[in-house]
Amino acid sequence: MDNKISRAVIVEDSPQMRELIRMVLGSFGASEIVEAPNGAEALASLRQGGADIVIMDWKMDTMDGLECTRRIRAGGEGVDARLPIVLLTGCTGDDARETAYAAGVDLYMEKPISLKKLYAGVSDVLNRPQ
Repeated sequence: MDNKISRAVIVEDSPQMRELIRMVLGSFGASEIVEAPNGAEALASLRQGGADIVIMDWKMDTMDGLECTRRIRAGGEGVDARLPIVLLTGCTGDDARETAYAAGVDLYMEKPISLKKLYAGVSDVLNRPQ
């Protein structure tokens, strides 16, 4: 990937966090940013148009970020199973980190998070070999 984003999906139930994420994605040239308040709506959006990256929260109603990640990685949702996924969460500690990586996220980041850290994390994920 060339550090450019055409379509991104934000899966976050907090309007303030969605705005922060939107600002970071804008710096990567994201021409289309889809917002979903939970994993179920994110999967529906991804089935319709795919994405270059997903940035999602862990704890949400209806379907949380880890369940959404597991479904994407299982490959049965009509979504590219290799889709880069960044998880932003208030869940902290080694157990939370291990659980997140076991679910298949590419990057686990604890909230609160700065624009600078989020930008660096997204850049890192985009620059990883597929």
